Amino acid sequence: MININDKTKRRLIVASGLIISVILIVLISAQFKKEPIEDAVLPNQSIETNDIIVEKPVITEKEDEIIVQEIEIPEDESIDNGAIDTGTEQTIQGNVEKPKESTKEQLTDSTQKPNGEKVETPPEPVEHDKVEKPTETPKNNDEPQGGDTNNQGKTYLPGFGWIENSGENQGTVAEDMYENGNKIGNMD
Repeated sequence: MININDKTKRRLIVASGLIISVILIVLISAQFKKEPIEDAVLPNQSIETNDIIVEKPVITEKEDEIIVQEIEIPEDESIDNGAIDTGTEQTIQGNVEKPKESTKEQLTDSTQKPNGEKVETPPEPVEHDKVEKPTETPKNNDEPQGGDTNNQGKTYLPGFGWIENSGENQGTVAEDMYENGNKIGNMD
């Protein structure tokens, strides 16, 4: 067996690495080359030509034979809303008439409405001094009221329950808060 020293081993490894690198570079560069475009070989032109014949379509109908049914328009209109549809001028709705002014008697008469409709029962006047105010709902001792605090420092808010106290309210100034180039809100 041949003993190869370390210097020779290194040279062989470097040489084989260089050979492999060169082969890879050649293969990769071959992938990027454009293949030459070959000229297309035209077939031999012969004297024979194909004649193109255009046939005219056969029309079975003649213009004289086209029949259009007449549209029947009823002469009597069933709804008269004041619209005009004759000639070139058209209106969608007739002119609106202003309702009659109510007289003072109609406005003050309690047996009928201002438009003339009869009221079935006249309204009964109520003396405002004799109206009783509703009594407040009794408080339950078991249920806490809004704003009550318990021994843990929580505050009761109706609808939310017991909420921890987070201290005083805090506010910040955001001078860069803009929308569409306009500053949002006024915090003065």
